[in-house]
Amino acid sequence: MWADPAFRRFFLGVATSLAGSAMAPVALAFAVLDSGGSATDLGIVAACGVVAVVGCLLGGGVAADRLPRRVVLVGADVVCGVAQVVFAVLVLTGVAELWSMALLAAVRGASAAFHQPALAALPAELVPPDRLQRANSLLELARSVPQVAGPALAGVLVAVGGAGFVLLVDAASYLVSAAFLAGVRTPGRGAPTTSPWRDLREGWTEFRARRWLWTTVLQLALWNLLVVSPFLVLGPVVAERDLGGAWAWGLVSAAQGAGAVLAGVALLRLRVRRPLLVTTAARLTRAPLLVALALPSPVPLVALAAFAVGSSSGLFFALWRTTTQTLVPPHALARVSAYELFGAFALGPIGLALVGPVSERLGTAPVLWTAAAWQVLSCCALLLLPDVRGLRLNRPRPE
Repeated sequence: MWADPAFRRFFLGVATSLAGSAMAPVALAFAVLDSGGSATDLGIVAACGVVAVVGCLLGGGVAADRLPRRVVLVGADVVCGVAQVVFAVLVLTGVAELWSMALLAAVRGASAAFHQPALAALPAELVPPDRLQRANSLLELARSVPQVAGPALAGVLVAVGGAGFVLLVDAASYLVSAAFLAGVRTPGRGAPTTSPWRDLREGWTEFRARRWLWTTVLQLALWNLLVVSPFLVLGPVVAERDLGGAWAWGLVSAAQGAGAVLAGVALLRLRVRRPLLVTTAARLTRAPLLVALALPSPVPLVALAAFAVGSSSGLFFALWRTTTQTLVPPHALARVSAYELFGAFALGPIGLALVGPVSERLGTAPVLWTAAAWQVLSCCALLLLPDVRGLRLNRPRPE
Protein backbone atom coordinates (compact mmCIF):
# COMPACT_ATOMS: atom_id res chain seq x y z
CA MET A 1 0.00 0.00 0.00
CA TRP A 2 2.72 2.51 0.99
CA ALA A 3 4.72 1.50 -2.09
CA ASP A 4 1.89 2.72 -4.34
CA PRO A 5 2.88 6.21 -5.61
CA ALA A 6 -0.75 7.37 -5.78
CA PHE A 7 -1.49 6.52 -2.15
CA ARG A 8 1.86 7.90 -1.04
CA ARG A 9 1.25 11.29 -2.67
CA PHE A 10 -2.30 11.33 -1.35
CA PHE A 11 -1.09 10.59 2.17
CA LEU A 12 1.69 13.20 2.05
CA GLY A 13 -0.73 15.85 0.78
CA VAL A 14 -3.31 15.16 3.47
CA ALA A 15 -0.64 14.92 6.17
CA THR A 16 0.88 18.28 5.18
CA SER A 17 -2.38 20.20 5.38
CA LEU A 18 -3.32 18.52 8.65
CA ALA A 19 0.05 19.42 10.16
CA GLY A 20 -0.65 23.10 9.59
CA SER A 21 -4.29 22.88 10.58
CA ALA A 22 -3.42 21.30 13.94
CA MET A 23 -2.26 24.72 15.09
CA ALA A 24 -5.09 26.72 13.54
CA PRO A 25 -7.85 26.25 16.17
CA VAL A 26 -5.65 27.64 18.94
CA ALA A 27 -4.66 30.59 16.73
CA LEU A 28 -8.26 31.24 15.70
CA ALA A 29 -9.59 31.15 19.25
CA PHE A 30 -7.01 33.58 20.60
CA ALA A 31 -7.15 35.81 17.51
CA VAL A 32 -10.78 36.45 18.39
CA LEU A 33 -10.21 36.76 22.14
CA ASP A 34 -7.08 38.93 21.83
CA SER A 35 -8.92 41.31 19.49
CA GLY A 36 -11.33 42.06 22.33
CA GLY A 37 -13.89 39.44 21.43
CA SER A 38 -15.96 37.52 23.94
CA ALA A 39 -17.09 33.92 24.16
CA THR A 40 -20.13 34.95 22.14
CA ASP A 41 -17.90 36.42 19.40
CA LEU A 42 -15.82 33.25 19.30
CA GLY A 43 -19.02 31.24 18.96
CA ILE A 44 -20.19 33.46 16.10
CA VAL A 45 -16.95 33.04 14.14
CA ALA A 46 -16.97 29.28 14.66
CA ALA A 47 -20.67 29.09 13.78
CA CYS A 48 -20.10 30.92 10.48
CA GLY A 49 -17.56 28.32 9.47
CA VAL A 50 -19.90 25.46 10.35
CA VAL A 51 -22.88 27.12 8.60
CA ALA A 52 -20.83 27.32 5.41
CA VAL A 53 -19.86 23.66 5.75
CA VAL A 54 -23.47 22.60 6.25
CA GLY A 55 -24.74 24.78 3.42
CA CYS A 56 -22.26 23.44 0.85
CA LEU A 57 -21.79 19.81 1.91
CA LEU A 58 -24.40 18.22 -0.34
CA GLY A 59 -23.03 20.09 -3.33
CA GLY A 60 -19.56 18.92 -2.35
CA GLY A 61 -20.74 15.32 -2.21
CA VAL A 62 -22.30 15.51 -5.67
CA ALA A 63 -19.15 17.16 -7.07
CA ALA A 64 -16.91 14.46 -5.59
CA ASP A 65 -19.01 11.69 -7.17
CA ARG A 66 -19.23 13.43 -10.57
CA LEU A 67 -15.71 14.90 -10.93
CA PRO A 68 -12.28 13.40 -10.27
CA ARG A 69 -11.97 13.46 -6.50
CA ARG A 70 -8.35 14.55 -6.78
CA VAL A 71 -9.44 17.72 -8.62
CA VAL A 72 -12.01 18.52 -5.93
CA LEU A 73 -9.39 18.12 -3.19
CA VAL A 74 -6.85 20.33 -4.95
CA GLY A 75 -9.37 23.10 -5.55
CA ALA A 76 -10.54 23.04 -1.94
CA ASP A 77 -6.96 23.21 -0.63
CA VAL A 78 -6.15 26.23 -2.80
CA VAL A 79 -9.24 28.12 -1.61
CA CYS A 80 -8.49 27.30 2.04
CA GLY A 81 -4.88 28.41 1.62
CA VAL A 82 -5.83 31.78 0.12
CA ALA A 83 -8.46 32.39 2.82
CA GLN A 84 -5.95 31.71 5.59
CA VAL A 85 -3.39 34.05 3.97
CA VAL A 86 -5.94 36.87 4.03
CA PHE A 87 -6.93 36.04 7.62
CA ALA A 88 -3.27 36.07 8.69
CA VAL A 89 -2.61 39.43 7.04
CA LEU A 90 -5.63 41.01 8.75
CA VAL A 91 -4.54 39.70 12.15
CA LEU A 92 -0.87 40.67 11.70
CA THR A 93 -1.80 44.21 10.65
CA GLY A 94 -4.26 44.59 13.53
CA VAL A 95 -7.29 45.35 11.35
CA ALA A 96 -9.20 42.07 11.81
CA GLU A 97 -12.79 42.69 12.84
CA LEU A 98 -15.55 40.32 13.83
CA TRP A 99 -17.28 40.49 10.44
CA SER A 100 -14.07 39.83 8.48
CA MET A 101 -13.07 36.91 10.71
CA ALA A 102 -16.55 35.44 10.38
CA LEU A 103 -16.51 35.88 6.59
CA LEU A 104 -13.14 34.17 6.19
CA ALA A 105 -14.25 31.35 8.47
CA ALA A 106 -17.24 30.91 6.15
CA VAL A 107 -15.02 30.80 3.04
CA ARG A 108 -12.81 28.18 4.64
CA GLY A 109 -15.88 26.23 5.74
CA ALA A 110 -17.36 26.25 2.23
CA SER A 111 -14.15 24.86 0.73
CA ALA A 112 -13.95 22.25 3.48
CA ALA A 113 -17.47 21.15 2.48
CA PHE A 114 -16.06 20.09 -0.90
CA HIS A 115 -12.87 18.67 0.61
CA GLN A 116 -14.41 16.35 3.19
CA PRO A 117 -16.66 14.13 1.02
CA ALA A 118 -13.86 13.69 -1.52
CA LEU A 119 -11.40 12.84 1.25
CA ALA A 120 -13.84 10.31 2.72
CA ALA A 121 -14.31 8.55 -0.63
CA LEU A 122 -10.89 8.66 -2.30
CA PRO A 123 -9.16 5.95 -0.17
CA ALA A 124 -11.61 3.37 -1.55
CA GLU A 125 -10.20 4.14 -5.03
CA LEU A 126 -6.57 3.85 -3.95
CA VAL A 127 -6.41 0.71 -1.77
CA PRO A 128 -8.15 -2.70 -1.83
CA PRO A 129 -10.97 -3.43 0.69
CA ASP A 130 -8.82 -5.65 2.91
CA ARG A 131 -6.44 -2.72 3.54
CA LEU A 132 -8.97 0.03 4.18
CA GLN A 133 -8.73 -0.06 7.97
CA ARG A 134 -4.95 0.19 7.75
CA ALA A 135 -5.15 3.06 5.26
CA ASN A 136 -7.67 4.91 7.44
CA SER A 137 -5.49 4.28 10.48
CA LEU A 138 -2.56 5.89 8.68
CA LEU A 139 -4.73 8.85 7.75
CA GLU A 140 -5.87 9.12 11.35
CA LEU A 141 -2.23 9.15 12.43
CA ALA A 142 -1.63 11.94 9.91
CA ARG A 143 -4.42 13.87 11.62
CA SER A 144 -3.49 13.07 15.20
CA VAL A 145 0.32 13.13 15.26
CA PRO A 146 0.48 16.89 14.53
CA GLN A 147 -2.08 17.46 17.28
CA VAL A 148 0.46 16.30 19.86
CA ALA A 149 3.03 19.03 19.23
CA GLY A 150 0.99 21.37 17.03
CA PRO A 151 -1.39 22.88 19.59
CA ALA A 152 1.30 23.19 22.25
CA LEU A 153 3.60 24.86 19.71
CA ALA A 154 0.74 27.06 18.61
CA GLY A 155 0.12 28.13 22.19
CA VAL A 156 3.76 29.17 22.53
CA LEU A 157 3.82 30.92 19.15
CA VAL A 158 0.58 32.77 19.90
CA ALA A 159 1.97 33.90 23.25
CA VAL A 160 5.27 35.03 21.68
CA GLY A 161 4.50 36.17 18.14
CA GLY A 162 0.71 36.38 17.87
CA ALA A 163 -1.97 34.35 16.14
CA GLY A 164 -1.34 35.73 12.66
CA PHE A 165 1.94 33.88 12.18
CA VAL A 166 0.31 30.55 13.00
CA LEU A 167 -2.48 31.23 10.51
CA LEU A 168 0.16 31.95 7.87
CA VAL A 169 1.80 28.57 8.50
CA ASP A 170 -1.58 26.89 8.08
CA ALA A 171 -2.09 28.70 4.77
CA ALA A 172 1.26 27.44 3.45
CA SER A 173 0.40 23.87 4.42
CA TYR A 174 -2.75 23.94 2.28
CA LEU A 175 -0.84 25.10 -0.78
CA VAL A 176 1.86 22.44 -0.35
CA SER A 177 -0.90 19.84 0.06
CA ALA A 178 -2.47 20.94 -3.23
CA ALA A 179 0.87 20.40 -4.99
CA PHE A 180 1.11 16.82 -3.67
CA LEU A 181 -2.51 15.94 -4.48
CA ALA A 182 -2.22 17.31 -8.02
CA GLY A 183 0.05 14.37 -8.82
CA VAL A 184 -2.31 11.64 -7.59
CA ARG A 185 -3.58 9.44 -10.41
CA THR A 186 -6.69 7.27 -10.00
CA PRO A 187 -8.68 5.06 -12.39
CA GLY A 188 -10.84 7.15 -14.70
CA ARG A 189 -14.60 7.35 -14.32
CA GLY A 190 -17.12 7.90 -17.07
CA ALA A 191 -18.77 11.26 -17.63
CA PRO A 192 -21.95 11.82 -15.55
CA THR A 193 -25.14 10.72 -17.31
CA THR A 194 -27.64 11.94 -14.71
CA SER A 195 -28.56 15.35 -13.33
CA PRO A 196 -27.13 16.63 -10.03
CA TRP A 197 -30.65 16.56 -8.53
CA ARG A 198 -31.02 12.89 -9.38
CA ASP A 199 -27.60 12.28 -7.88
CA LEU A 200 -28.78 13.91 -4.65
CA ARG A 201 -31.88 11.71 -4.54
CA GLU A 202 -29.85 8.59 -5.15
CA GLY A 203 -27.43 9.52 -2.37
CA TRP A 204 -30.34 10.08 0.02
CA THR A 205 -31.79 6.67 -0.86
CA GLU A 206 -28.47 5.00 -0.07
CA PHE A 207 -28.17 6.95 3.18
CA ARG A 208 -31.62 6.25 4.60
CA ALA A 209 -31.49 2.56 3.65
CA ARG A 210 -28.91 1.92 6.40
CA ARG A 211 -30.35 2.32 9.88
CA TRP A 212 -26.96 2.00 11.56
CA LEU A 213 -25.86 5.00 9.50
CA TRP A 214 -28.68 7.46 10.05
CA THR A 215 -29.14 6.67 13.76
CA THR A 216 -25.47 7.29 14.43
CA VAL A 217 -25.60 10.50 12.42
CA LEU A 218 -28.62 11.66 14.43
CA GLN A 219 -26.70 11.09 17.64
CA LEU A 220 -23.72 12.96 16.21
CA ALA A 221 -25.94 15.91 15.29
CA LEU A 222 -27.17 16.25 18.87
CA TRP A 223 -23.62 15.62 20.10
CA ASN A 224 -22.31 18.59 18.13
CA LEU A 225 -25.17 20.74 19.43
CA LEU A 226 -24.98 19.84 23.11
CA VAL A 227 -21.45 18.54 23.69
CA VAL A 228 -18.92 19.71 21.12
CA SER A 229 -20.18 23.31 20.95
CA PRO A 230 -19.75 23.92 24.70
CA PHE A 231 -16.32 22.29 24.59
CA LEU A 232 -15.08 24.37 21.64
CA VAL A 233 -16.39 27.69 22.93
CA LEU A 234 -16.02 27.35 26.68
CA GLY A 235 -12.81 25.30 26.73
CA PRO A 236 -10.57 28.23 25.67
CA VAL A 237 -12.53 30.53 28.00
CA VAL A 238 -11.89 28.23 30.99
CA ALA A 239 -8.25 27.90 29.95
CA GLU A 240 -7.76 31.67 29.78
CA ARG A 241 -9.67 32.35 33.02
CA ASP A 242 -8.64 29.45 35.26
CA LEU A 243 -5.88 27.34 33.72
CA GLY A 244 -3.22 29.86 32.71
CA GLY A 245 -4.05 30.89 29.14
CA ALA A 246 -3.12 29.75 25.65
CA TRP A 247 -0.26 27.46 26.75
CA ALA A 248 -2.63 25.42 28.94
CA TRP A 249 -5.20 24.99 26.19
CA GLY A 250 -2.42 24.04 23.81
CA LEU A 251 -1.25 21.37 26.27
CA VAL A 252 -4.79 20.00 26.62
CA SER A 253 -5.16 19.88 22.83
CA ALA A 254 -1.79 18.16 22.50
CA ALA A 255 -2.82 15.51 25.02
CA GLN A 256 -5.95 14.89 22.99
CA GLY A 257 -3.80 14.46 19.90
CA ALA A 258 -1.53 12.01 21.73
CA GLY A 259 -4.53 9.85 22.57
CA ALA A 260 -5.53 9.78 18.92
CA VAL A 261 -1.99 8.74 17.97
CA LEU A 262 -2.19 5.79 20.34
CA ALA A 263 -5.50 4.72 18.81
CA GLY A 264 -4.14 5.03 15.28
CA VAL A 265 -1.09 2.91 16.07
CA ALA A 266 -3.25 0.26 17.73
CA LEU A 267 -5.55 0.04 14.71
CA LEU A 268 -2.61 -0.70 12.44
CA ARG A 269 -2.43 -4.07 14.22
CA LEU A 270 -5.92 -4.75 15.58
CA ARG A 271 -8.83 -5.84 13.40
CA VAL A 272 -12.12 -4.59 14.80
CA ARG A 273 -15.14 -6.67 13.85
CA ARG A 274 -17.81 -4.58 15.63
CA PRO A 275 -16.71 -1.03 14.84
CA LEU A 276 -19.85 0.83 15.95
CA LEU A 277 -20.01 -0.94 19.29
CA VAL A 278 -16.40 0.00 19.97
CA THR A 279 -16.62 3.61 18.82
CA THR A 280 -19.93 4.39 20.56
CA ALA A 281 -18.72 2.99 23.87
CA ALA A 282 -15.43 4.86 23.51
CA ARG A 283 -17.22 8.20 23.05
CA LEU A 284 -18.36 8.01 26.68
CA THR A 285 -14.88 9.34 27.54
CA ARG A 286 -15.97 12.83 26.49
CA ALA A 287 -17.97 13.19 29.74
CA PRO A 288 -14.99 13.18 32.17
CA LEU A 289 -13.27 15.90 30.14
CA LEU A 290 -16.33 18.14 30.35
CA VAL A 291 -16.55 17.52 34.09
CA ALA A 292 -12.87 18.36 34.51
CA LEU A 293 -13.44 21.70 32.77
CA ALA A 294 -16.60 22.40 34.74
CA LEU A 295 -14.94 22.06 38.15
CA PRO A 296 -12.31 23.29 36.90
CA SER A 297 -9.61 20.70 37.58
CA PRO A 298 -5.82 21.16 37.51
CA VAL A 299 -4.24 21.25 34.05
CA PRO A 300 -2.65 17.75 34.32
CA LEU A 301 -6.04 16.19 35.11
CA VAL A 302 -7.74 18.03 32.26
CA ALA A 303 -4.96 16.88 29.94
CA LEU A 304 -5.38 13.26 31.09
CA ALA A 305 -9.11 13.43 30.34
CA ALA A 306 -8.30 14.96 26.95
CA PHE A 307 -5.94 12.06 26.24
CA ALA A 308 -8.81 9.60 26.74
CA VAL A 309 -11.04 11.67 24.46
CA GLY A 310 -8.33 11.69 21.80
CA SER A 311 -8.12 7.90 21.93
CA SER A 312 -11.86 7.59 21.38
CA SER A 313 -11.76 10.12 18.54
CA GLY A 314 -8.93 8.23 16.84
CA LEU A 315 -10.92 5.02 17.03
CA PHE A 316 -14.05 6.69 15.69
CA PHE A 317 -12.57 8.40 12.65
CA ALA A 318 -10.64 5.37 11.40
CA LEU A 319 -13.34 2.78 12.09
CA TRP A 320 -16.25 4.91 10.90
CA ARG A 321 -14.57 5.63 7.58
CA THR A 322 -13.68 1.97 7.14
CA THR A 323 -17.29 1.00 7.84
CA THR A 324 -18.79 3.40 5.31
CA GLN A 325 -16.16 2.64 2.67
CA THR A 326 -16.86 -1.09 3.09
CA LEU A 327 -20.67 -1.05 3.20
CA VAL A 328 -21.62 1.86 0.90
CA PRO A 329 -21.38 1.45 -2.93
CA PRO A 330 -18.25 3.24 -4.24
CA HIS A 331 -20.14 5.27 -6.86
CA ALA A 332 -22.31 6.88 -4.13
CA LEU A 333 -19.74 7.04 -1.34
CA ALA A 334 -19.03 10.78 -1.50
CA ARG A 335 -22.75 11.67 -1.56
CA VAL A 336 -23.52 9.38 1.37
CA SER A 337 -20.56 10.88 3.24
CA ALA A 338 -21.93 14.34 2.46
CA TYR A 339 -25.34 13.44 3.91
CA GLU A 340 -23.58 11.98 6.93
CA LEU A 341 -21.50 15.11 7.46
CA PHE A 342 -24.48 17.36 6.75
CA GLY A 343 -26.52 15.62 9.42
CA ALA A 344 -23.68 15.59 11.91
CA PHE A 345 -22.95 19.32 11.49
CA ALA A 346 -26.52 20.58 10.95
CA LEU A 347 -27.16 21.63 14.55
CA GLY A 348 -23.60 22.68 15.30
CA PRO A 349 -23.99 26.35 14.28
CA ILE A 350 -26.97 26.70 16.60
CA GLY A 351 -24.95 25.34 19.49
CA LEU A 352 -21.94 27.53 18.72
CA ALA A 353 -24.09 30.63 18.51
CA LEU A 354 -26.01 29.89 21.72
CA VAL A 355 -23.26 28.62 24.02
CA GLY A 356 -21.84 32.08 24.70
CA PRO A 357 -25.14 33.80 25.62
CA VAL A 358 -26.40 30.79 27.59
CA SER A 359 -23.16 30.48 29.55
CA GLU A 360 -23.19 34.22 30.29
CA ARG A 361 -26.67 33.84 31.74
CA LEU A 362 -26.39 30.48 33.53
CA GLY A 363 -22.65 30.19 34.06
CA THR A 364 -19.93 28.11 32.43
CA ALA A 365 -20.09 25.15 34.82
CA PRO A 366 -23.83 24.34 34.42
CA VAL A 367 -23.49 24.27 30.62
CA LEU A 368 -20.51 21.90 30.83
CA TRP A 369 -22.25 19.64 33.37
CA THR A 370 -25.29 19.42 31.10
CA ALA A 371 -23.09 18.51 28.15
CA ALA A 372 -21.45 15.71 30.16
CA ALA A 373 -24.82 14.28 31.18
CA TRP A 374 -26.10 14.31 27.60
CA GLN A 375 -22.97 12.53 26.35
CA VAL A 376 -23.56 9.62 28.71
CA LEU A 377 -27.29 9.34 27.99
CA SER A 378 -27.00 9.56 24.20
CA CYS A 379 -24.21 6.98 23.92
CA CYS A 380 -26.10 4.54 26.14
CA ALA A 381 -29.26 5.01 24.04
CA LEU A 382 -27.35 4.30 20.82
CA LEU A 383 -25.84 1.14 22.29
CA LEU A 384 -29.35 -0.23 22.87
CA LEU A 385 -29.92 -0.45 19.09
CA PRO A 386 -29.13 -3.88 17.58
CA ASP A 387 -28.11 -2.26 14.27
CA VAL A 388 -25.31 -0.43 16.09
CA ARG A 389 -23.98 -2.89 18.61
CA GLY A 390 -24.41 -5.91 16.32
CA LEU A 391 -22.95 -4.57 13.07
CA ARG A 392 -19.96 -6.66 11.95
CA LEU A 393 -17.30 -6.16 9.30
CA ASN A 394 -16.17 -9.47 7.84
CA ARG A 395 -13.17 -8.65 5.69
CA PRO A 396 -10.37 -10.89 4.40
CA ARG A 397 -7.05 -10.46 6.13
CA PRO A 398 -4.45 -8.50 4.12
CA GLU A 399 -1.67 -10.57 2.68
